[in-house]
Amino acid sequence: MESSKIRKKIKDLGTERFKIEMEMIRELSRKKMLKGSVVKKYKACGKGGCKCTKGDLHGPFYYLTYKKDGKTKMIFLRQNIWDSAIKLNDNYRTWRSKRAQVSNINREILRLLDIMEEGSNVSLESIYGKKR
Repeated sequence: MESSKIRKKIKDLGTERFKIEMEMIRELSRKKMLKGSVVKKYKACGKGGCKCTKGDLHGPFYYLTYKKDGKTKMIFLRQNIWDSAIKLNDNYRTWRSKRAQVSNINREILRLLDIMEEGSNVSLESIYGKKR
């Protein structure tokens, strides 16, 4: 790829990254977030003769899962906070998605800069005009 095209691509990526960062700063940073994942589960109670023994499980029940010290933790969410927990978790997921987009753009910019660097490298022989 020629350097003018690389420079234009880097500029375009920088503009795209700036728009995402501004969205994160102006809008998303003002929202409260719940870190982790809200998951819906159905369970069997284990009582003989219960409908759940035939596959009709109880639920749904919502839990917040997250990692702590390399282990997955689960916290039961009471029914009265389901809606707010899901909304706050959606805010977190949106934040993390935008953050991942910024990270991917940064990686692409670095890849393009490496290509430019490689194309600009010269050997000592080219400076001296002969082999040493």
